[in-house]
Amino acid sequence: MCGIIGYTGSKQVRDILIDGLQKLEYRGYDSAGIALHNGSMRVIKSPGKVHDLVEILPPALDSNTGIAHTRWATHGGATELNAHPHTSSTGKLVLVHNGIIENSAQIEGFLKNKGYSFISETDTEILLNLIEYEYLANGKDIKSALVKTFSLVTGSYALAIIEEDKPGRITLCRKDSPLILGIDKTGFYVASDIYAVSEYAGHFIFPGNNDIIIVENKSKITVYDVHGNEKEPEIKEFNAAKKKPDRCGYEHFMKKEIFEQPDILSDLVGSEYKIEGHLSSGKNFNDILHSISRITIIGCGTSWHAGLVARYIIEKYARIPVIVEYASEYRYRDPVINNHDLVISLSQSGETADTIAANRLAADAGAITMGILNVRNSSLDRETDFQVFLEAGDEIGVASTKAYTAQIIQLSRLASIIAALRGNEAKSQEILDALSQISSNLRYFLEKNSNITDLAQKYASSSNFLFLGRGLNFPTALEGALKLKEISYIHAEGYPGAEMKHGPIALIDIDFPTMVILSDNENRTKMISNIKEIKARGGKVIAIINEGDTEAEQIVDDVIKMPSVPDIISPVLSVVPLQLFAYYVALLRGCNVDQPRNLAKSVTVE
Repeated sequence: MCGIIGYTGSKQVRDILIDGLQKLEYRGYDSAGIALHNGSMRVIKSPGKVHDLVEILPPALDSNTGIAHTRWATHGGATELNAHPHTSSTGKLVLVHNGIIENSAQIEGFLKNKGYSFISETDTEILLNLIEYEYLANGKDIKSALVKTFSLVTGSYALAIIEEDKPGRITLCRKDSPLILGIDKTGFYVASDIYAVSEYAGHFIFPGNNDIIIVENKSKITVYDVHGNEKEPEIKEFNAAKKKPDRCGYEHFMKKEIFEQPDILSDLVGSEYKIEGHLSSGKNFNDILHSISRITIIGCGTSWHAGLVARYIIEKYARIPVIVEYASEYRYRDPVINNHDLVISLSQSGETADTIAANRLAADAGAITMGILNVRNSSLDRETDFQVFLEAGDEIGVASTKAYTAQIIQLSRLASIIAALRGNEAKSQEILDALSQISSNLRYFLEKNSNITDLAQKYASSSNFLFLGRGLNFPTALEGALKLKEISYIHAEGYPGAEMKHGPIALIDIDFPTMVILSDNENRTKMISNIKEIKARGGKVIAIINEGDTEAEQIVDDVIKMPSVPDIISPVLSVVPLQLFAYYVALLRGCNVDQPRNLAKSVTVE
């Protein structure tokens, strides 16, 4: 989940590295560091955020080659010693790493028997010194050292390495962690995210798993496979966004991204639905749709919640059975998969480690795979048969907002397409008619949301929260609880309304508030009963209700009023006040809403 940036070429590297670190800080922000090569190697690093590193950097750092890193800790706390880049025992190699080395304890024992000692708590330092051991044993041949090292290592890694004896050279390699190489007329850019270098480069190499790439002398690229055999580099032209992220006058990215949703969803609903890609046989999605017997949706966190919403919609309108799985569980189960299954992987970044692994499992078992994602040329884009893009723009806030609602829209549109292709035009049109109402109603709500700040003030001191929903809005309850946990650090749980009586009701008292999603008509009567059960036990209730629902307004403590819309789109509208509520509560509690503690935007390690 860490951010890697590097450059070698004719330009001064200092500002490129700092700019890249700032763009990548959403990947981790407990420490940062840079390493420069200018005849000799110099490493500067610091615990804390990138600005803490910048404050201790000399104003002038003359170098054309360097690597840098912003960290999300997996092994060892946020200290200067644990921060990257790491330097090998002899000082011959400096390395930055994203990933986890699973057999680091065994490697550490081997190296200690060879006389090595360690100053950090990280698996990265252990990996680096194994590379150095093989480097010295193989005549300082970095390619041979890496081939031997990777035969001994279990785990995931994206690496960028500079060598004391090779000014101007950077070696990069990856296994199950994202890494790209950007190219312009001045030299080469290494990054864990294309977004970090898109301002500079227009041509890219996307390394395959286990590839080793050595760049040097401002123009030379050599690519090797896992066995050390040279292969032809595949250079692609790709025009990513050139602009730096801008809060556009908002205090935080999260608030900006919440308020962007009406325009993003309007553009999606009004655009052609594009399913890119094809099977190896050349067949497109329409060709194989009638043979699909089951859909499995896999994702993590917020993406999993979007999948739960989609299950209700696809089963009701397209009449195909749908299973929704945590990617992290699916990949380690022994799931029953066949070649008539469509497996849909949901990921904003397209780099979520568990989701990528689950997708590979499904593909290897013969399933048809689809990625619904926001980032082109990500791993899921390259590894799925079919792709649907969210077109939501860069999402910088760690807590996902606009990507979640865009996922629901694209999944709903997919349900409409499947329903139509299976002969149910009326159901297909019903979905499209409902979707056409989203943006105007969401925009109307966001213009009239002033009471959410008052509710946040009233409940910001709470220690616990319960969120309840039924049917299509059970996932909304889960997502609302997750948002509150993520950015305000209040313990919150989401439950189906009927499950409250199977345990959680024991927690209800005057100090344990409940947020109830009451904005869909199908489950309204049952949810009213749940509210009365909570009130009978002295609990406080905030309800998201439709405008004009005076019955519900009279029996709860507080309300958030929403425009009345068809139930199918209720989850898209109802989640937005929960996003805002979490945002304002977090501000009142003094939390960093864009970079909440212990979290990172892209979960690229297990």
